[in-house]
Amino acid sequence: MSRRAAQGLGTLSALVYKGPIPQCEGPKLHEFPHRRAKIDYRTLLSDPESNGQSHVFEVRIGSRNYALKIFKFYDDGEDVAALLDYQKEFLSLDTLHAHADAFYNECRAYGKLKQQGLDGEVAIRCHGYTTVPATMEPILEDRFNVSDWDRDDYDKPIKERAAFRAIVKDLVREDPPLTHRLLKKMLKDLAKIRKQGVYPLDIMRRNYKGGLLVDFSNAITEPHYLFDIQPEWQVESYKNQDLFQFDSMVEDERIKTSLRALPKLETLMKLRPRAHLQEKYGWSTPSMTQL
Repeated sequence: MSRRAAQGLGTLSALVYKGPIPQCEGPKLHEFPHRRAKIDYRTLLSDPESNGQSHVFEVRIGSRNYALKIFKFYDDGEDVAALLDYQKEFLSLDTLHAHADAFYNECRAYGKLKQQGLDGEVAIRCHGYTTVPATMEPILEDRFNVSDWDRDDYDKPIKERAAFRAIVKDLVREDPPLTHRLLKKMLKDLAKIRKQGVYPLDIMRRNYKGGLLVDFSNAITEPHYLFDIQPEWQVESYKNQDLFQFDSMVEDERIKTSLRALPKLETLMKLRPRAHLQEKYGWSTPSMTQL
């Protein structure tokens, strides 16, 4: 949420939540068509004690129930600090926020899936973004005991504070257990997502509902600044993180299946030189495997 000037990055432009966003090159998400409708908050779906990047509520808007994901505010401090001086010369603060803020990560990922007709097929259907006035904060705290929003404008009167950013999605209640058949579909869906240049980077059991992905808070969607400033082997490592995580999820859930997203590293080490593996998968040493 920082609006300070970062050395070499300039200052953050005025925040605009109208029309397709984010206002940068690449895919964008449109507004929820019923932004002016009253939101009736029913239950908190996420864990209020988690250190996640959002809180998710079951809400009723008009005649339908939805899942409303309200995002915490983004602090660019760590991401700016991680940049080398020469990298800052090629990056604006606007682009950093558009590519690193969890809210914009989801906007860009869903924007791409919608462009390709995959929304609702490989991920929980998204209905667009909206905003929630800051005046709802004490109400949400009182009703649901959520108060950690990572704001930096608490010194302002509540009516002058930044509005919350949120994304409206289908509400999915059923969540069948993972089976070989369901995992097979999930892996095919992941391949479709990655083929569009969307890399979720957070493939875990809790981020699936009914076999569909629900979370793109950490997603990298092309074009992305990291792919322009990092060496090729690092880019490949980013791109293949989903595959490592998928296999780790299968292992953690103790599913009886031979299905895997990646071949065993030990097998590849016998067939390919290490330089090839580093170039293709971003593996620098055998210890990097998570299988």
